[in-house]
Amino acid sequence: MGQGTVEALVAEFFAANPGVTLAALGPRDNLRALDDRPWGVRAELLPAESHAELCEQYVRLNHHAFGKLPLPRWVFSDLYLLPGAIGLLLGPATMLETEALRASGLRERDRAILAAWVGAPSVLPGCFVGVSLMSFAHGIGAGRWVKALTLRMLRARSVRGVAQWDNPSVRVHARLGALRIVGRVPGGHELSDRTFVYECHLEDEHALGRALRGDVSEPPTDRIRPDDHEALRRILDAAERSEHWRLIPPGRDDSGLLTFARGP
Repeated sequence: MGQGTVEALVAEFFAANPGVTLAALGPRDNLRALDDRPWGVRAELLPAESHAELCEQYVRLNHHAFGKLPLPRWVFSDLYLLPGAIGLLLGPATMLETEALRASGLRERDRAILAAWVGAPSVLPGCFVGVSLMSFAHGIGAGRWVKALTLRMLRARSVRGVAQWDNPSVRVHARLGALRIVGRVPGGHELSDRTFVYECHLEDEHALGRALRGDVSEPPTDRIRPDDHEALRRILDAAERSEHWRLIPPGRDDSGLLTFARGP
């Protein structure tokens, strides 16, 4: 296991956080189709049919994370669980942020969802669409690891997602590699004036390992403020004309500027 490989980085993450485990929550039949040892770490497969309390915890924490956009139960069942599975990082409830612990209704000795990612299968072969990312154990990189590990369990070759230019999650998404700007969100969006669609390819494990390590090796050609709506509209227009724009790691630099590169 070479130093710096994705497998080595995964091993380092779990060694540094011995109370954290990987799991997948979904219908029993779907779980059988997953890679239950992504990069060598064992994933606990949890059938949603017999883990009602964990399903309830997920919904409560989702409401806490996205209070203005609460998760309807039918969406949770029909669109989160039935198409695939939810990737989870589990650990002691003491690792939750204070407000998340209160919202979860758990006791400190209970097992809690520390982070979760949902990706829906698409008609594009091997491509999954990011639906929801949550992380309540800050400081350990839980967001990027639950996303990367879930994609591996799903055997994804690429991922498409929706993000806001001014949202800190941009840095999390860019920890899987350069994000090709696809364009605007089809059909509109509640935050359409600051929202974009991106695509990230995952098959180059060397590139994935560099991104997960935080190796920022490509200098940006453009740095743009997240509130420079005119400049960002021009990028979306260009992307929809099939021009190549990428949001490259770190996604947003330490001064808060978005880091772009032109070209493939």
